[in-house]
Amino acid sequence: MPRPYFFRLAALGLPLAVGCSTPTVATDLSSPGPSASLGSAPAAGNRSPQERAVLDALAEYKQAVLASDTFALKRIWTDDYNFINTRGVLVTRAQRLANFASGATDIAVIDNERETTISVYGDMAVVQNLSTLRGQFSGQPADTELRGMFVWIHRDGRWQLITNELTAVVP
Repeated sequence: MPRPYFFRLAALGLPLAVGCSTPTVATDLSSPGPSASLGSAPAAGNRSPQERAVLDALAEYKQAVLASDTFALKRIWTDDYNFINTRGVLVTRAQRLANFASGATDIAVIDNERETTISVYGDMAVVQNLSTLRGQFSGQPADTELRGMFVWIHRDGRWQLITNELTAVVP
């Protein structure tokens, strides 16, 4: 049986959330209401520079996903990036890039982003949020509320996404 992903992170020499020094944590960074987005989050001055940089990287990622910009996604994702989709399927970087390039994954709308939290652990950050996505993943229609988790690593002067997972919220 494969080991959980956090063991893979430890094998890469990355810090783990468990046993790490106290993280920088910001909670509920997004505005309430239907037009909330990371770009309109209040109290930007109250966030650390690291938190702002991670949120900027997440906003760049969102734009790349909406545009199906595989060039930008290649830069944003680490070489060993993987994605756990809403059906629980592990999708590699190559598979996900192929899905975007072919149009099998085509996200038209990401909105109503809320319940956004960020925890920074040195060169690693975890962002969680709740949002509405409309479009399709791997050829399957999607119009649902999704809870997302995004794990970022700071390398070569920029934040890169190493893994993320989207879980459908049951009404």
